[in-house]
Amino acid sequence: MKNATLPIHAKFGPVINEFVLSTFLTDQCQRIPEDVVEAYFEDYSTISTSQILMLLYILTFNDYIIAFRTEPKLMSMNNVKEQKAYSVDLFDRIPIRFILNHVELYQSGNAYKSICSDMLALSANLYPELFDIQSFLMQEGRDSTVDSLWQIKTVYRDWKKNLTTTELEQLLGQWETNVSTVVDETIATVHVQDHALCMLSTLVPPCLGGKLDTRIAEALRSTWETYNRIIPHTLWTMTINLLTSGTYTMNDLIQDPHIAFKSDPRIFRSEQLLPIWLHVLSCLRTTSKHRIWKRYHTKFPNASNQFNSRNVLALTNAQDTVMLQLLLELCLVQPHDKYNTHALEKSRKSICEFIHSIFIDDRESILIKILHFQTYSTDLIPMVVELIPSIYTVFNFVSELTRQPQVEKQVFGILIACHLCEKYPLEPYLITAEKHILPRLLRIAFPVTREGQPSNACVPSEFLVKAIPGFVHLARAFPHFGPQILRAFEGE
Repeated sequence: MKNATLPIHAKFGPVINEFVLSTFLTDQCQRIPEDVVEAYFEDYSTISTSQILMLLYILTFNDYIIAFRTEPKLMSMNNVKEQKAYSVDLFDRIPIRFILNHVELYQSGNAYKSICSDMLALSANLYPELFDIQSFLMQEGRDSTVDSLWQIKTVYRDWKKNLTTTELEQLLGQWETNVSTVVDETIATVHVQDHALCMLSTLVPPCLGGKLDTRIAEALRSTWETYNRIIPHTLWTMTINLLTSGTYTMNDLIQDPHIAFKSDPRIFRSEQLLPIWLHVLSCLRTTSKHRIWKRYHTKFPNASNQFNSRNVLALTNAQDTVMLQLLLELCLVQPHDKYNTHALEKSRKSICEFIHSIFIDDRESILIKILHFQTYSTDLIPMVVELIPSIYTVFNFVSELTRQPQVEKQVFGILIACHLCEKYPLEPYLITAEKHILPRLLRIAFPVTREGQPSNACVPSEFLVKAIPGFVHLARAFPHFGPQILRAFEGE
């Protein structure tokens, strides 16, 4: 690997794979010590061939660590040597996304063509957060458009070379007086961590305050997305620390993605910055879940039944439902929202789109069921039904929800079911409404007496007051319920 030349030979990848496999199966091949690997990545200002091959080696090694614990064919092998995975700290210091970009683009991709697909596959398996579909689509959009705002390479040609961080800070500080210059310099910021921090610390505060020119705000977001393809982990940490005034590490954020909710509250009504924040949250969620599963596969023996996959799934689901609850809380109307209802509407739409994407990935509808059995503010039900298309799956378990012993949960289930009936007045919903929703509504209005019989008269209660809007939505969805509802209130 030290003396490899370009282009990389087609057999190099298989040789590395066989070498790694041999370290698990024979005593003749030994794992490369971690301190030796670290020495390769002390300086990555210029990406070298040996660094790329070493990255391929450690990615392959860590992938086999998991494979020997999860793939039946490998698990059945005898005399497999126990190996220690290369540490998370080591990988956190390696700019994987930056190196992958180099592999894909150097010499038009021909130099590393023989190992490129293997590197991408291994990286996607071990670090799925680096392969965010939204980022790739945005990048393709920028590459295909003719709008000069996105032509970063064009701006590079006219950009001042070797601009220092101090000079960049002075230029970006002109965001109030010299918009065009700030737009150009924001787009053209070089791929250096210090410059990224300078850009964020200079432009994010006025953007939070709504003082930043729209063109600069768009350039800021565009540049952030470009950085995200180069130094993603560093950028996420930098962004959250700036928004929370904290000093968190990437490991802190992975262990507790909910730290992101400590951000400056203004970001939750910022049309330009909220998408960035949601993007970071999504990536932290993906990273955290993957690290939890990876730790389970690498740290717990196969024979152990004290902690199994069901426990891991329960842990990740609990983390996700807390996140969903916090996201919904951000949609509640705040006192300052009455001065800017447009910002509230945009914020709600973005957050609901994010929640919808989580529900879509949840193929067994576990998260949506847990969330609704926990319940949330009934004030949000109209918004949720209107803005989250996948919410219709609630009808799969709404009858169970309305049978819960807690009356609060019954009312919640009734209200969301009635809203869904109004939006989707379909025959299956009609059947559910006849068998479960309307009877439960009437039971709240006419509670069972001590004799075990329904009350002859409507009994006012706090829960009935909350449930009454459900009658209205149900009657709108299925008008033939109207007379039955009216007769019930008349005590007949």
